[in-house]
Amino acid sequence: MNLRRYYNQNRKKIWGIVIIIVSAFIFLQLVNYIYKINMEKKSTVNISDNITARTNTNTTTLTTNESVVTGNSVSSNQLQNDTTIIDNFISYCNNKELQQAYDLLTQECKTQMYTTLEVFEQAYYNDVFAGKSKNCSIENWVNNTYKVKIMDDILATGRSSNGYSKQDYMTIVKVDDGYKLNINNYIGYTSINETTQQDNISMNVVSKNTYMDYEQYTIRVTNNTEGTILLDSRTNAKTLYLQDSKEVQYSSYSHELTEPMLTVSSGQTKEVTIKFYSSYVSTKKIEYIVFSNLILSLYDGQLAEKIEFKASV
Repeated sequence: MNLRRYYNQNRKKIWGIVIIIVSAFIFLQLVNYIYKINMEKKSTVNISDNITARTNTNTTTLTTNESVVTGNSVSSNQLQNDTTIIDNFISYCNNKELQQAYDLLTQECKTQMYTTLEVFEQAYYNDVFAGKSKNCSIENWVNNTYKVKIMDDILATGRSSNGYSKQDYMTIVKVDDGYKLNINNYIGYTSINETTQQDNISMNVVSKNTYMDYEQYTIRVTNNTEGTILLDSRTNAKTLYLQDSKEVQYSSYSHELTEPMLTVSSGQTKEVTIKFYSSYVSTKKIEYIVFSNLILSLYDGQLAEKIEFKASV
């Protein structure tokens, strides 16, 4: 009776306390649920705050998804795809599965750098891995190109972090059957097929191969004059250069060129490949290959004239 009387006298207060307790319990459960979801997201990959994240085999570490060049961030889907491909490549090399690692390379990378599996093993694997397990850190450089630092596995070697390390730039390329990889500072291949005609000379800029430190252009030159042409005298490194949309000039590797390479006889079509000191920047637009000291000779070998030829790119 006393309890009933107490309840009847304090009914509103009792139910108020009950409601407060139930509400607090529900609120705590909701907070705990939200916290759990957030922690799961962070444990997956917290790239927005540049927190270290590991890919599927724990051999690679992502240090940042923000481009060092532009400051832009890579989408989480692209980041997951790209880092997985790099991680797979490192894992294949660690496990000495060289055929699988080689199969991840683009055809252009194979053509330019590693024409066979044996060349890849000798020139890349033996230099970088040499039968040892490696770890690597991945940093977004720009777009689909990543700065990759390959290091000795401390747990495997028992040595401190001041052991072997190699800095590489790897680029992810979309191909018909999925994604492939360019390695060892090779960015990729671009078909150009741009033709310029002047003074009975035709130049077709066929293509370019881009590396982190330079660009390599293939040019098809047709000489329709009555004499011989010399594309450049090589007496000055600044007479053969690339020119971008801001009129910045990038000199050629003139020391790698010879006079026979640059000489085109009357009626001849010759293909020439020229390298230029042009570091990779995705926002840079090359407009011309400039031959500012092209020499036209008469058929009797006497000097005719020097002209400037700007081949459009």
